[in-house]
Amino acid sequence: MNGSDGDGGSTRNGGTRNGGARGGSSDSTASGGSAAAGSLAVGDPVIGPAVKDASGVATAADVSLNGADRAGRPDRVSSVLVAVGPGPHSGATVDVARGIAAATDAWLELFHVVPSDAALADAESGDDDGTTADADTPGDADDADYATAGERLLDAAESRLSGFDRADRWLVEDRTAAGAVVEQSPYYDLVVVGAPTTGTVGRFVFGSTTDTVVGDAEVPVVVVEGDGSTALDAE
Repeated sequence: MNGSDGDGGSTRNGGTRNGGARGGSSDSTASGGSAAAGSLAVGDPVIGPAVKDASGVATAADVSLNGADRAGRPDRVSSVLVAVGPGPHSGATVDVARGIAAATDAWLELFHVVPSDAALADAESGDDDGTTADADTPGDADDADYATAGERLLDAAESRLSGFDRADRWLVEDRTAAGAVVEQSPYYDLVVVGAPTTGTVGRFVFGSTTDTVVGDAEVPVVVVEGDGSTALDAE
């Protein structure tokens, strides 16, 4: 089983997943959580209050909850899938996800998608659908280049968590970023993505991917817009 409830690492389409240390701190206040979300009665919905609390982070200009009715267990959030990419909203996306996880004692999965060989072939032939790497992506880039850049982004996302230790990371290859996120969504209680953006590599994760994930994910989706550029530093 994929997702944060699984034991150990897993692979998919050449992806690699590194498990974080289990049994991390559950001190939501110290981790940036809100007392309001933690004061709910047993059985009360927690997703809406947790998202509302997390939307107050300084780096976020707008945070929206979509598909709240898809929650299988609205009274809990135990795992959150976070789409990590190079877009201008990426840092704020991590910050908001951290706030939600802190308020609900959930695990975070930092999830980055790199284009598969099929995606690159589509881009070269002009058959991509707007969610794969596009024609502006450097033509001499290879799998190692994408993987290296992806690992750096995941490193930056982990650093941005500032010691929050209930987190895993997963680098996966897929034909589309949207497809990868949607496919994994049933294994999590919530998905967090950045708002739509334009650009070259950024479009692969946060372009039309956002709309597709909002429409097709099997769990609620939180969309985060940064207050100015909060791009993760992948250098």
